[in-house]
Amino acid sequence: MRVLVTGVAGFIGSHVAELLVADGHDVLGVDDLSGGFLENVTQGVLFKQASVTDDLGQMFGDFRPQIVFHLAAYAAEGLSHHIPRFNYENNIVGTVNVLSEAYRIGCEHFVFTSSIAAYGHPTSETPFDETTPCVPCDPYGTAKLACEYHIKSVAEYYGGPAYTIFRPHNVFGTRQNISDPYRNVVGIFMARALHDQPLPIFGDGSQTRSFSHIGAVARAIASAPWVPAAQNETFNIGGDESMSVRELAENVSREFGVTPKLEFMPPRNEVQHAHCNHVLARSVFADAYTQAVDIRSGLREMAEYVRSHPVPPATECPAPIEISDRLPPSWAKRL
Repeated sequence: MRVLVTGVAGFIGSHVAELLVADGHDVLGVDDLSGGFLENVTQGVLFKQASVTDDLGQMFGDFRPQIVFHLAAYAAEGLSHHIPRFNYENNIVGTVNVLSEAYRIGCEHFVFTSSIAAYGHPTSETPFDETTPCVPCDPYGTAKLACEYHIKSVAEYYGGPAYTIFRPHNVFGTRQNISDPYRNVVGIFMARALHDQPLPIFGDGSQTRSFSHIGAVARAIASAPWVPAAQNETFNIGGDESMSVRELAENVSREFGVTPKLEFMPPRNEVQHAHCNHVLARSVFADAYTQAVDIRSGLREMAEYVRSHPVPPATECPAPIEISDRLPPSWAKRL
């Protein structure tokens, strides 16, 4: 089938495109290279450099994808407080633009990566499931939830395209950008540990996440259009294993053979404990989870990749700071 993947030079997008090519699909990959890298684009993908906010009409009209995977986004949750306009333009307007073109050329299925950020702060110790009310607490989560509503409303109003929405969380693995100082804590820690530098931690590091290896996440996303039970559904996707940020820093240091050097900074206003229930995803995408990788094995794999690949130049903030109040001091120094 003809498949279009946005964000194809990025982390999740490159892994999904690789799986699609291996399955024999014709893949057109789109990326503006603001946070991704050409070397991530797997052989066999027809690559076009473009932003999701560009006029994409001719590209869609020429290729006429049957399936669209919209994985492009600027996913810096904390920074979104300080660049809200850019956040909404890149995430909401970009999604509206891609979906409109997909509808106009008769796309059959639209796959979208939302985020655990759509849930906001937990109100109990129970992990989020797909029935948990969404009350996002930052512009990034707000944008992702708005995109979800828009995708559903288009399908309801026009009768298509069918959709599958995923809410991944704290995904890590090979090809992740380790040079972005504002997002991807695993990548930030590995970039520092590689050079035996202090690992920055906001607060005391007791905040916990279920860090999720890319393997099962990418396999589930790539298979969604061909899984009947995934049609017009929303899924939490990721791992179940909990780890504190401090424990993560210590494990990353161990993989690089260095003594942990932890740099504690003022806490951010962030969710303290964020975890998801994956019962639904494990049921519908059982095959994707059969080879699930635990956090420590995933960190070892990613560390080996980082050691064997050049560290790219720093990926700086993609837009001027719009609101500087409460900007973390470590970020303010860069900006």
